Amino acid sequence: MKPKIRDKNTYFFDLDKTIWNWDSTIIGAEDLLDTLREKDKNIRFHTDNNVLSREGYAQKLSSMNIPAEEEDIITSGFVAAQKLADENVKKVYAIGEKGLIDELEKEDINISQNADTVVVGIDRQFNYEKLRKAMKILKKGGRLVICSTEKTFRKTNGEQPHQEPINNALKTYAEKVELVGKPSEKFRNEFRNYFTYIPTGSVMIGDRMADIETGNKLGMKTGVVMSGDLTRGELAQAENEDQQPDFGLSNLNRLKRNIL
Repeated sequence: MKPKIRDKNTYFFDLDKTIWNWDSTIIGAEDLLDTLREKDKNIRFHTDNNVLSREGYAQKLSSMNIPAEEEDIITSGFVAAQKLADENVKKVYAIGEKGLIDELEKEDINISQNADTVVVGIDRQFNYEKLRKAMKILKKGGRLVICSTEKTFRKTNGEQPHQEPINNALKTYAEKVELVGKPSEKFRNEFRNYFTYIPTGSVMIGDRMADIETGNKLGMKTGVVMSGDLTRGELAQAENEDQQPDFGLSNLNRLKRNIL
């Protein structure tokens, strides 16, 4: 393995398809994280999945034998809420689940159909009526704030639709579209403000091009775990330097063997 990352102090892990398949951890994840912590490494998490809030993810991780606190986790829903609060936005129409709604409400942002901003995350109850309400706002010149471009997430019983199909429906009516999830500049800026870390002493690990690009642009070493959507062929064809990881691994057990 080319990059020397044995001496890095902080590891940032994506969640979906990297640490877990939602309702079960991926083989090797718990052992790897335990070993990193035994060596006094800092473990942090990042995700574009907003089914849960940061607090909710901390509880879920802890229930799966991966101890975590709210401040160990950043979500694109949190980033969206911070962006809107910074802009003094008081109300939005939100399409999403409890995790996104909780992060917005923590910033005193009300959920209302009488708004000029639509915020969208994953929504497993998305329907025609929600699309109609969003359409009314967007066709009047409202903006669309997108938390993720992921196409699928995975449970132990198979793949599930993620957010991208919902985005595509809403984009039909939107002229102003902003991404706040990975690898957007807004996500990176909030990431820098949220976590205390030294880029040259850190590693970002995930399963998507968005994870790699985010880590590279933050100045970290980057690694891709082939437990997600990326194939070796896609990695080989990546022409943008920001999308080229420092290393790729078939599973987390190999990560442990190679860098610890």
